[in-house]
Amino acid sequence: MNKRIKKKRAILLCIQDLITVNNKLMGKIEHQQTQITELRLIVERNAQVTNSRFDYLEKKVADKVSKKSWFGRK
Repeated sequence: MNKRIKKKRAILLCIQDLITVNNKLMGKIEHQQTQITELRLIVERNAQVTNSRFDYLEKKVADKVSKKSWFGRK
């Protein structure tokens, strides 16, 4: 009977350890998920800024490259 109690206690301790490890890992996963969402927002903002800069530069280049009127030439 004593062996059974020892085995049961050992199993319960292992289960408790697994539960604590699982809780810690879940906390880390939640933290990583918040970091991922923050990084996605940063990437989205950077993409929008980059696209707006390229649009601005394309307009400038198009204005410079476009033909000038024949009457305006000197």
